[in-house]
Amino acid sequence: MPRVARLKGINSTYHIIMRGNERKNIFIGDEDRSRFLETLIRMREKYNYIIDAYCLMDNHIHMIIVDNGNDISTIMKSINISYAYYFNRYCKRVGHLFQDRFISEAITDDNYLLTVSAYIHNNPVKAGIVRNPEDYRWSSIGEYLEIKANRNIAEPDRILGCFSVSRKKAISEYYQYVRKVEKNEKVFLDIEEDQLQVKRQTGEFIETFEEGERRVSEILEERGLIIDNLKRDKCLRKEIMEMLRENSSLTLVEIGKLCGGYAESTVSLILKGIK
Repeated sequence: MPRVARLKGINSTYHIIMRGNERKNIFIGDEDRSRFLETLIRMREKYNYIIDAYCLMDNHIHMIIVDNGNDISTIMKSINISYAYYFNRYCKRVGHLFQDRFISEAITDDNYLLTVSAYIHNNPVKAGIVRNPEDYRWSSIGEYLEIKANRNIAEPDRILGCFSVSRKKAISEYYQYVRKVEKNEKVFLDIEEDQLQVKRQTGEFIETFEEGERRVSEILEERGLIIDNLKRDKCLRKEIMEMLRENSSLTLVEIGKLCGGYAESTVSLILKGIK
């Protein structure tokens, strides 16, 4: 594992997965994939987010997004609505295109950022679509290896910079790292979807803000505490915030409200162990 730079600032980084409703395809052909990428560019102009990596499969999408201080739910809703409107009109269909809410996990560990990006680039290999990551047209690996540099969707500098200050060396070492992760068969968020379904079936997964309120109240009641105690008990505050991140799709804004009125930036710092 190379030595990596610390992630700085108050912005949050997310591994996002968007799946087709009932696992149906969200892309019929390359024209649809091109349209989705165009949607990412248009929405980036509006929200100023950064895409570190992406991969468009037939029935799901992986992305690593830095929200740049914007609400990730608002960003994803805008992307979903815009593309779904195009797809439904083009295919003469009605109803939801995407499955429920998007799935997300906050990336707060530097090494994990690198590993998730490699995993995303290996998705087509893992699915048996191509033999090598760079053979797949619809991921950001080409932008990392500078064989599709004109696409201008992903911004590889942050991750490549973790390997070397020399661009040529960074590209070479990153590609070796990607292949190493593929051979190690790492398991990530999309594979863990079955675990998510188990959480939903057992009632452990928090679907709404109101359910989050009830869960936090139950935890505090069991300990004989009230919400104001979280301002003094930093360990418990972090524990509850981590529980909400792991067991819900709530935004950092919503988690902050549930834990006593903390700003999104403060929640991000708490989850990173900085505050």
